[in-house]
Amino acid sequence: MIEKLSWREKFAASLLLLIGIGYAVFQVLNILSSRADGYKADESAFTVSRGELLSDLKTYSTIFFALIGSILLFRQKRWGWIIGLPVLILFTFLSGFGVYLYVYGSVYDTSMILLLILFAALLLSFVFLVIPSGRRKYKVGKYTYLPTLVFLMAICAMYFFLQ
Repeated sequence: MIEKLSWREKFAASLLLLIGIGYAVFQVLNILSSRADGYKADESAFTVSRGELLSDLKTYSTIFFALIGSILLFRQKRWGWIIGLPVLILFTFLSGFGVYLYVYGSVYDTSMILLLILFAALLLSFVFLVIPSGRRKYKVGKYTYLPTLVFLMAICAMYFFLQ
């Protein structure tokens, strides 16, 4: 019998869904803005900026993995845990680094508070998925950790080495 999701797992899946939707909205706004000059079409040629292409590839893959991971988490699938947890770890790291930069720069304003709240929510989501009740609901065993780690390394390589 499948256990129902508690508010903790729903919180983690909802935050992951919010990441995917937020990235999709920002990408649509970026495409619609007049400043997007990475893609140009002339009469006889179509030119693409390499940096813009790689940036869009990272964004589209983040949108895809966040949405698929959240849907699978809501459906209590193990692959949702494998896909969703590395995305949460990556964004927890990025938001934590952002908080560090604000504190290091001695800038204490509203955006730092919002980033700190986001960091706390992402960290809580991570904890909610790795506690024993969360792992039991997603049937996480010792053979689940290796694909999760490989996927985390692939996402980190995509974010930090694909420039």
